[in-house]
Amino acid sequence: MTDKTTQITLHPREARTAVALHWETYPGSFKGLHIQTAELDSGDYDLGGGVVVERKSATDFTLTIMDKRLMGEVGKLKSSCDQPIYIVEGDIYAGRFHTDPIVVREAIAWMTVLQGVPLVPSPSEAFTAELLFAMATQAQHGYGSPVVMRNSKPFDPRTGQSYLVEGLPGVNHAAAQALLDRFGSAAGVFCAPVEEMEQVPGITSQAAIRIRKVLDAHWSGSAQ
Repeated sequence: MTDKTTQITLHPREARTAVALHWETYPGSFKGLHIQTAELDSGDYDLGGGVVVERKSATDFTLTIMDKRLMGEVGKLKSSCDQPIYIVEGDIYAGRFHTDPIVVREAIAWMTVLQGVPLVPSPSEAFTAELLFAMATQAQHGYGSPVVMRNSKPFDPRTGQSYLVEGLPGVNHAAAQALLDRFGSAAGVFCAPVEEMEQVPGITSQAAIRIRKVLDAHWSGSAQ
């Protein structure tokens, strides 16, 4: 990917952090990286392809849970992008003041399982910088080589339909079930217009547009 430009848009509050400084200090490790700042609707980094990252320290993340702000933040992220991701730096589970371990575990389970928002741990700001670049490169240019993304393909119709719909961008298991309940079959989901898909719980307007774009795109043969 060294001959291609990878653009990362960051919120101005992130411009002088150790993450941005790492990119500036080791430019040879981030060939093709172009950075710009902008007021984002939500999150700290827009990586392209509908991927937006919220970056927090472990302490900030824990306080967000204990202060009951996490649900609102996650909801705002999901409404403004196709694939929100949390990167949390440090030990999430270390004991801190004003912390209930049970509440923390339940909040993480809610966010990752019920909301489908990945939580990616990072040991340091430098690691976060490198991870963000890798994520942005794949979001904008793909992995770079063919990858088997799913194995153990199901044969029974019910499981098979769920499998097919879960392959759509931004669709997790819960969203796939909701789409199938609404449209009655995988074929019905694949033919559904944007304005009807976006009425399904778990499917944002942005996600519906991206799904329709993928389904309607002209197949041009092998990737170049």
